[in-house]
Amino acid sequence: MSLEQNNSRQTLRTVQSKAPLGLLFLVLGIYILTMSGHTYSPDEETMLETSRAVVEKGTWAMSPSRSLVQVPGVDGQVYSQYGPAQSFAAVPWVAVGRIVGGLFPKDQSGYPLRLILGSYNALIMAGLVALFAAMAHALGYSRRAGLFSAGVLAFSTFLWPHSRTFFSEPLVALSLFASFYLLYIGFARRQTSSDNPPASRVPDWLPLLASGALFALAVATKVQYVVTLPAFLLYLGWHTLALRRPASQLSSSLLPALLWGVGLILGLLPLFLYNTLVFGGPLATGYGTNPASVLTTPFLEGLVGLLFSTGKGLIWYALPVLLTLFGWFPFARKHRPEAAFIALLSISILALFSVYSFWPGDGSWGPRYLTPALPFLLLPILPVVQYAVGGKGSGVRNQETIPTAPQSGDGGRRSGFPSGTAVALAVAIVVALGFFINLMGALVNFDTYINVVNDDATRYWKPDASPVLGHITLLNQRTEEWSLQAFQRSGTTIFRGGFSYSEGDKSRGEFLPRWTTGSGILDVNPAASGPLSITLRLIDHRPPQLPRATLTILLNGNPVTPQAVPVPPISTDYSFALEGNRSRIILQTDTWNPSELEEGGRNEDIGLKLESITLTQSGHTLPNSMAESLPLPPYYPQPRWYYDPGTHHLADVWPVYLFSTGMGRKTMLAVALPLIALSALLIFAGWRMLVVRQPRGKT
Repeated sequence: MSLEQNNSRQTLRTVQSKAPLGLLFLVLGIYILTMSGHTYSPDEETMLETSRAVVEKGTWAMSPSRSLVQVPGVDGQVYSQYGPAQSFAAVPWVAVGRIVGGLFPKDQSGYPLRLILGSYNALIMAGLVALFAAMAHALGYSRRAGLFSAGVLAFSTFLWPHSRTFFSEPLVALSLFASFYLLYIGFARRQTSSDNPPASRVPDWLPLLASGALFALAVATKVQYVVTLPAFLLYLGWHTLALRRPASQLSSSLLPALLWGVGLILGLLPLFLYNTLVFGGPLATGYGTNPASVLTTPFLEGLVGLLFSTGKGLIWYALPVLLTLFGWFPFARKHRPEAAFIALLSISILALFSVYSFWPGDGSWGPRYLTPALPFLLLPILPVVQYAVGGKGSGVRNQETIPTAPQSGDGGRRSGFPSGTAVALAVAIVVALGFFINLMGALVNFDTYINVVNDDATRYWKPDASPVLGHITLLNQRTEEWSLQAFQRSGTTIFRGGFSYSEGDKSRGEFLPRWTTGSGILDVNPAASGPLSITLRLIDHRPPQLPRATLTILLNGNPVTPQAVPVPPISTDYSFALEGNRSRIILQTDTWNPSELEEGGRNEDIGLKLESITLTQSGHTLPNSMAESLPLPPYYPQPRWYYDPGTHHLADVWPVYLFSTGMGRKTMLAVALPLIALSALLIFAGWRMLVVRQPRGKT
């Protein structure tokens, strides 16, 4: 080998080794910029509270709370229902979050804690994306194909929205995929070590041992994913048979499986100890002793729901899996054991959660429980992407069978694919649509849409109520509201305070009807100048035993005497004159609390219900758009702050919430600037590592 060839190969190895790390930095930087900075569900809050208990008290036990998912332990204290690995792994984030949060007033301290915690799953998911690129390289695909496919996983599937949560499925996904990657590497090194010893200083036994331990980590994070064990056993058995040796060397053939098993046992020991101390036995978990009790969904209902329903179907929220259908057979021909592993693992996860009681895993975007299967399901898109984007394979194993972009004149006949242009166009369309769908999941709080359409059957199964369409509508409404508030356009009425949430059709963005809460404030900017009239239709829903409400209307701080006209059956129109300029109207009334009069009644102090607002001039009704700018409820300790029905945020990203906290400008900058600087540094470093020049022809 010439010196020039040797230098070229060394440069290529450097570029290939830097690519996953560069991708990690780039994706993590983008994920941090688009964090939500908050939790979405009691599940996340339960795991967060467990981490806080470990940090603050050195115990897994929590203080009893009805808002958390807690189960009793053998010592009489309450514990998280969920596996301990997620809470334990997040301890560094929670420790830092508590320190930073301690610098803020108590009613704001919960925000910086959760904002810092938001980077936890961002790092987990970015690591998964980088590992996917490394796996593509190990399988023999080009750097270009591997990076492109990893980018598809990062931004065109529900991996992106889930990087913004504190759910445990991301850690399960990373653990399972890392376990599989190390298993693949371990066997690949053993198969090639006799002829071409690897240059790595890592012992051959370490990847196999670590692979078993990582599978144990997945189980310790969420025990349900133990159902993937048969896929790992199949893969171990397949390669053990492939390493057939003479009888005298049988122990050498079985060594990889034994190493994996040792790693698994060592990894499970801490979990068994935790289960014994907390729940009384190594196999006891927070889910109880009867796993079948949660397997109550008819199989076909859950299966169709997870794969095809417009509310939760994999096919919609991870659109690039369509490319898997086309890439499966080329992938399987080249990687038979890996294809068998992917098929069995995916079927195992899908079968379990198809009969799971709460198969949708709601409070999330798309089929949350299928997150750990997602990177495996996207591996078979590599032949399609390789063919579409071109580039030569890395030559790690069996490169000659990897399809590459057709040379001029041969179309796609040699690869079995259609023409290169058609494949590239199909890939581009699928990836772009997948990106747009998941952008909606990242920009709009899915808990907000759950409040808008709170009937599960409607949200899961009716196409016109799909969260995809719902989030588009909500984002449009929020953008319009922001525009109305920012520019104070004429023909606008803004709710400034003293109102409860709208009880109109939220899916259509209706602002009325809604209750006042004692002193409702409206800013009216009419669409015409000169004298005009405004009519407020109000209704008093107080029970007969209570006296009627006392109403005072203030116009720009001065009381007015409106003309009151009863409207059957129990409404009243209150009309008075306005000048054609901006006016502030305040509706003052005494309040009552329905919960004090009847069990289960609404627990809120309310006054009168505002049903409509009409502005007229010379007998003609004037156009009048509405927007909300209501003060936010105190954050601490209610995460509901983020999706309270009466609070309309522009987008579900942390800068928007930070601006809404009421912190001073200097405080906001002290929080925001380090995050923005970190993101910019990561993106720049990642980009620089990814654009390193390579030897010619090696892409």
